[in-house]
Amino acid sequence: MNKEQPLMMRIVILGLSVSENSLVGNFILGRAELDSEAPPDVAERVAGRLKDRHVIIINSPQLLQTNISDHQITQTVRECVHLSDPGPHVIVLLLKHEPCSAEDQECVEKVLLSFSERVYQHTMVLSTREPTETNDILQKIIQKCANRHFSLQTSSSPHDLLQTFEDIEKMNDGRHQDCAEEGVKLNLVVCGSDETLKSSISEQILQ
Repeated sequence: MNKEQPLMMRIVILGLSVSENSLVGNFILGRAELDSEAPPDVAERVAGRLKDRHVIIINSPQLLQTNISDHQITQTVRECVHLSDPGPHVIVLLLKHEPCSAEDQECVEKVLLSFSERVYQHTMVLSTREPTETNDILQKIIQKCANRHFSLQTSSSPHDLLQTFEDIEKMNDGRHQDCAEEGVKLNLVVCGSDETLKSSISEQILQ
């Protein structure tokens, strides 16, 4: 297996607002490439260079909103997967400054597991301000991401963030997240009063 870092790095940024997602994406790229006034339901894909790496950023600023429907989550995750084909190396959770609620945690888990059951191996938490108080739920999310948390400060450098990205790559032997590896699980219930017929139909389905 080739464990060298891939030349191209694909990064998906999941967040709550267009302005903050654009801020982080533009910080990584070192230029104003992402539109801070773009519609929140549109996933953007931009390319650039960070240090000696070619970078593709997929920006999805609405996926962590707690009022988003399951259908919207499914459609937007599919779009992110398509735009990061064959899969992202890093997924960035851009979480809000305020204390996270149980509802926020549920939303984060639902979104991430829509990518893959192994998604936490490729995920980190990023905040644009230092939290003013300790939040247990935020800490639980960070712990699930192997304690990878980057706080974006005025003194921060894109190269500092790149190091975190490359640490994630190294932990995964340079492999990207395979979002199709889990397959689609389908649960069926066969109803009826004829047990023999139900058994026969079930056997046909499972073949």
